[in-house]
Amino acid sequence: MFSTKRHLILRMFERFLLVFVVVWALGLGFWHGAEGLSSHELIAGGAILILSFLLRWYIQHVIDVDVSVVFSQSNFAYDDIFTALFDRSPVAYLIITVDGVIKEGNAAAVSLLETETGALPKLNFFERLGIAEHVDVEVLRAKVRAGVTLNELELPLQTDDEREVWVLFSVFSYRSSNERLVSLVDVTEQKHIDTAKSEFVALATHQLRTPIAAIRWNAELLEKNLKDTMTDAQGRYLDKISRNVLRMINLINDFLSVSKLEMGTYAAAPEEINLSEYFTGIYDEFAGKITEKQIELVRSEVPPQATIKVDSRLFHIVVSNLVSNAVKYSIPQGRLACSYELRGEELTVVIADNGIGIPTGELDKLFTKFYRASNAQAHQTEGTGLGLYIVKQSVEQMGGRIEVVSEENQGARFTVVLPVRVVAAQ
Repeated sequence: MFSTKRHLILRMFERFLLVFVVVWALGLGFWHGAEGLSSHELIAGGAILILSFLLRWYIQHVIDVDVSVVFSQSNFAYDDIFTALFDRSPVAYLIITVDGVIKEGNAAAVSLLETETGALPKLNFFERLGIAEHVDVEVLRAKVRAGVTLNELELPLQTDDEREVWVLFSVFSYRSSNERLVSLVDVTEQKHIDTAKSEFVALATHQLRTPIAAIRWNAELLEKNLKDTMTDAQGRYLDKISRNVLRMINLINDFLSVSKLEMGTYAAAPEEINLSEYFTGIYDEFAGKITEKQIELVRSEVPPQATIKVDSRLFHIVVSNLVSNAVKYSIPQGRLACSYELRGEELTVVIADNGIGIPTGELDKLFTKFYRASNAQAHQTEGTGLGLYIVKQSVEQMGGRIEVVSEENQGARFTVVLPVRVVAAQ
């Protein structure tokens, strides 16, 4: 910045000098005409030129040196500020190499890892990582090495006392291409609270299953045995009981799914799935509602032999929830498009509708627990706000990713990308 200013000053000065010399020469020539210039005037002109070039040299060299000194002093001041913030921050900070070797850490990092200050530079950060279902350590290494900025990734770390602490991990490029700045926010206590909540919910919902199932069975028996003698009012009451019991069963199943995924107790069970048969089953499952709302269903052709191996329960949770939402929030006589692409060892499923959409300002909250978009609440009063949260947890459990593009009243497009083992592509 300072060099650019100096360059501009020089260019302006040179132009001024050139104009001055030309005007001075023309003026004197016009004044004296054929008589020519006197020796005094020639000496004065030469002195002006010499002084001008001396001034130019001063601007080019002396001012440049002074600016460099100021800039250098400014850098030292910033370094002092950074060092003070780094050392005294309550947040744990580390400076690591691209391979994870710790070069330096502040007091908060020493305390978090329960180690000694002198021992910190001998550690490798990646060797302290615990087991996390949603994190591939090798992928994380590659991202850090490539200089990818990561924000608040939840990770478990092992301390010197072999205690597990949970942190929000963020990493940024640092001074050189070989260094990274890491911040670690301790969320161990919050993690324990969340685990306790999940365990309580799992226990409570499990205990609710038996009485709810009993209510359902008795309602079905009443409907079967009294269907010929019931009044219309009794039939309506029994229908309400059945519908609300079904809602309770779905809610209990959602809570149990959330608890298993959050506590890491879900046991994956990969199975072979024929994609053509599976998607046909999905369309049949929602055929009644699709017909009722007169929705146009656009589906991509699936090769009859295309078969993958994936956790069938999680896969069904993801696809059925997204199709259910697309049908639920589609406008009458709307359009629902379902497509899939199998490329290598990766399956991409896209489910799009032209329904009520999602307000742009609410997209970042869409996959959080118990959250429902404001227009969804107005359109459909029933709902727990757990569906998309479970979808995202299920996708991540399978090692995939999910993205959404939407605007209010413009529909929504969900894209799910999953790693799969291909049994048969055609």
